[in-house]
Amino acid sequence: MDERDAPARRFVTALAARDFDGLSAAFAPDARFRYLVPPGPGEHTGNASIAAKFRQWFGDADRLEVQQILIEALPDRLSARYRFRVHREDGWEVVEQQTFLDVDEDGRIAAIDLLCSGFRPSPGQEDGKPSRTHRFDAGTLGCADGLAREFRHRILAIPPGDVLLIETQDPAAKEDLPPLARLMGHTVRSVEPDGNGRLLIKVERGR
Repeated sequence: MDERDAPARRFVTALAARDFDGLSAAFAPDARFRYLVPPGPGEHTGNASIAAKFRQWFGDADRLEVQQILIEALPDRLSARYRFRVHREDGWEVVEQQTFLDVDEDGRIAAIDLLCSGFRPSPGQEDGKPSRTHRFDAGTLGCADGLAREFRHRILAIPPGDVLLIETQDPAAKEDLPPLARLMGHTVRSVEPDGNGRLLIKVERGR
């Protein structure tokens, strides 16, 4: 983990947990928030006001699932992109937000610019029918020697809404498999190391 990423990680972790007090603490008291959502642009100032806006977007969901998080350091800013699947009374929705963050000398977020996809109806898992996880241990298999072909076979062999957990020792799979999965109409829930030199990729099968 790059220590420069820590402010963005605190922000996204608090948001995913819907810890709005922790989210507020990630921002400087006079932080500036500009956003563009499907209804139009908006702007707020102050950490309490920023936390209240995120509470408005996510606070009424009864479930929130993290599908993807990507945090990267730019030369003078931080980039944090995340995709959540949220459930409310009328069903599941997916939302993706791309943010760019400025950090002050105390490690707090001083400014945030956000672009939001809007909350989109989510296909796949039906309400009341939990998804199952299917494991695929790919070993040392890489995309250059058959991993992509085997992934296609495995993902199509499970029901829509279920999750395929791919375990691989090929680090290039992080760049190769997620774009292929999305191209096929599936949802990449997460891409993360397991701490033992292996990569874990979770993909939910689409219809």
